Amino acid sequence: MGRPLPSRLRGGAAAALCLLAAGCAASPPAVPLREFAAGELESVRSFAAAEAAEGAAENLALVLNVQAQCELLLGQDDAARANFVRAGQIMGSWATGSGEAAAAILGSESSKTWKGDPYEKAMNAFYIAWCFLQKGEPDNARAACKRGILADAEVGDERFQADNALLFWMAGRMSRLMGSGDAADFFKESQQAHRFAIEHGARGEPVAPLLADPARGNLVVLCECGMGPEKYADGAQHELARFRSRFHPAVRAQLSIDGKPVGPTSLLVDVDYQARTLGGTAMEGIRKGKAVFKTASIVAGSVLLDQATSSLANHREAAKTQAIVGGALLLAGILTSTSADVRHWPTLPSSVQAIMLDVPPGPHRIEVEFLDASGRGIPDMRQLRDVVVPATGECWQLFRSLPMPATASPLP
Repeated sequence: MGRPLPSRLRGGAAAALCLLAAGCAASPPAVPLREFAAGELESVRSFAAAEAAEGAAENLALVLNVQAQCELLLGQDDAARANFVRAGQIMGSWATGSGEAAAAILGSESSKTWKGDPYEKAMNAFYIAWCFLQKGEPDNARAACKRGILADAEVGDERFQADNALLFWMAGRMSRLMGSGDAADFFKESQQAHRFAIEHGARGEPVAPLLADPARGNLVVLCECGMGPEKYADGAQHELARFRSRFHPAVRAQLSIDGKPVGPTSLLVDVDYQARTLGGTAMEGIRKGKAVFKTASIVAGSVLLDQATSSLANHREAAKTQAIVGGALLLAGILTSTSADVRHWPTLPSSVQAIMLDVPPGPHRIEVEFLDASGRGIPDMRQLRDVVVPATGECWQLFRSLPMPATASPLP
């Protein structure tokens, strides 16, 4: 019979195995959110591009989304579309390799490729749809909306399925541009989704004026307000994934066209609500079970090792069995990671809002003023943009509540 390892070696081996297991986890990329919130988009874009090229492969889709978001706001539409699509291909591949799945269950959940929670997949689909719309391809834009609607329903709790009014509404608008006959069905679904979300805690008006007449307008303006939610680990063993809102002063927007006020925006999707009701459900049961297993294994293993030490003098064979079983349980408990994966897409907005206007074809100047909770304008987020509304078709514009350089000369 071999002699047991000295206690210091047993401790060192266990520590080494713990470090090995911890090394399998992919750390969340340190996206510079302060710079993003300050409107320093090129700095954030460069960070994300470097992470995409040289960072952890498990985080590729996450940083590609951040990079593409910056590119979109910087007017680099082709690059944004390519990177959103590339990220969406990773996020949309819902099957996980067997080795990757085993690593996520036995080790850290963040050891697997980041594919995003359902709300993040839905927002990736929205941005892809936007990019294809700007390219003049409403058919591909509608296809992206449909993919987002499916992602929105990817949740075990049926109470919160398919309640993203933005995607249904946008799919309906794309159907109209295509001359398809199913626009009315999408608009009806958007109204039902909005009503359902409001009833279950989303922000917004009980009856959204925009959805009451969803097909009107040849000038459509979308405004992204605030910063999206933060994902964090909660619970005794950090086994629960939770979301909390990030403070940002901008909660709404109001528009003027050619110097004339035309009204406030209408909230179409509350991203914070989408995260709370859809995020992290697939792994939560596994994590809770792992937490119970970890605690029970460590306690049982410690008890058996203690008993083995007590009975070693008189019952060597029993002590050997207890030591082997106890050591195995203790090691299994130590190596079981219960921590929730807190990687998330941090540069998303808190809400997406819209306004639809009927204006004469030709050049117009849009002024967007973002408002705080008390209704006061935020001066450094005021944005101006010159647009041309076509004689046929529609003009779509997207604004974000960030300090942005004006793209038009100051109003007289």
